[in-house]
Amino acid sequence: MKASIGIVLAWSALSLSGEESWNLTGTVKSVHEDNSAIIIQHEGIPGYAEEAGELELAVDEGDYALASEGLKIRGKLIVKDDRPFLGTIWPADEKTERTMTTINRDLTRPKIGSVNKGHLKVGDELPRFALYNQNGDLVTPADLENKVVVLNFIFTRSTVPSMSAATAKRMAELQDRLQEAKLLDSVVLLSLSLDPEFDTPGICYSYLQEKDVDHDSYWMLTGSRKTLDFITKKIGVVSAPSEKTIINHSMVLLIVDREGKVFHRIPGTRWKLENVYGRLEILLKNWN
Repeated sequence: MKASIGIVLAWSALSLSGEESWNLTGTVKSVHEDNSAIIIQHEGIPGYAEEAGELELAVDEGDYALASEGLKIRGKLIVKDDRPFLGTIWPADEKTERTMTTINRDLTRPKIGSVNKGHLKVGDELPRFALYNQNGDLVTPADLENKVVVLNFIFTRSTVPSMSAATAKRMAELQDRLQEAKLLDSVVLLSLSLDPEFDTPGICYSYLQEKDVDHDSYWMLTGSRKTLDFITKKIGVVSAPSEKTIINHSMVLLIVDREGKVFHRIPGTRWKLENVYGRLEILLKNWN
């Protein structure tokens, strides 16, 4: 599996490089079960295929896992070894994108009577936002209602073993622990991407698939850079580009109660599984 993750990152890096590429928007007509390719119905690709038609396109492992007949997508088409490849793939359903835009627009609007300034503190409400998860589904505030939320930040290109990789591993272990205790139905685990231009839903899927997670209850969220920047700053995570590590950043983990209020805040990277699990037990017992 690790080798296939490397292939995912290599292909996706190509789509972000200076190699010639073409914007494509289309609908998945069919999925090949034997060679990780999809057939796309498109309305024309300026500079590549001017007339509407169908294309068979190679895709990476994560995007192939998410592809389904009738799914509308957009991405970057490149040609590698005389074979067309589609990377940097995002969902492109107009209704879904309108919903996301409407919810996220309210993030930066000041609320009448609000005195909440600076970083979120214990007792503050988590901002309402909408982002895509690794399944290609839009996660909205409705998906978090009446749930305890564990939230932190990672990115798939992280090269520091003690940061994103360690965090995702502990989140997977926390998921297993909650499942064993039959508490998982009451909790949502979220890792927000610090690198949304690179971390498409398909790349997030492949990254978490390597960690052997249950994709229904641990979500890596990605989407609008503006939205994610607002959330990271509001929570108190600092990030900046780095030549050595791609992104230098701080880390924070939040536990949010069923009313959407911050119950506990843990700065840094070295949060303990037992500590977080114990606090979740307290929250859930108080609510049951």
